[in-house]
Amino acid sequence: MENKIAPHPLLCWDIVVEGIERRKQVKKDLEAIQQIMLNNQWREVRAAFHEALIWENKTIIVTDSQLNIIYATQNLHAMNGYYPKEVIGQHPTMFQGPATALEARKTIKLAINNLQPFETSLINYRKNGSLYTCHIEGFPIFNQQGIPVNFMAIEKAA
Repeated sequence: MENKIAPHPLLCWDIVVEGIERRKQVKKDLEAIQQIMLNNQWREVRAAFHEALIWENKTIIVTDSQLNIIYATQNLHAMNGYYPKEVIGQHPTMFQGPATALEARKTIKLAINNLQPFETSLINYRKNGSLYTCHIEGFPIFNQQGIPVNFMAIEKAA
């Protein structure tokens, strides 16, 4: 007779621990974005990014006005294999490649140049080189004087 190990049943505690870790991660991300908001004196805050992170588990990337990534939420790793610290200082185009549609790139570039919000889906590349469809809602962020200081992208792998 073969010895079989019974599968470990999912315990309530497993779910609780996962939830606690997720809440810690979200709290850290929200505090970091709030600090960026204060440092750059954002004129207004789109509340949608709170809901996107908390309820929809979307990834948020914040760049400076030159489009250098200054912050990425911790769930970036689950979406594309990059840890946030690996992308700081990089340009978001680092996720693009030959399969990324030129039209989607043009849509994003035009919106950014015109300081307008945009929403599009495009093919991006994970760290391991595999492809994924990324839905992006992007928008400029202005300071109290009306100067563009940051851009924010709210992303979800489709």
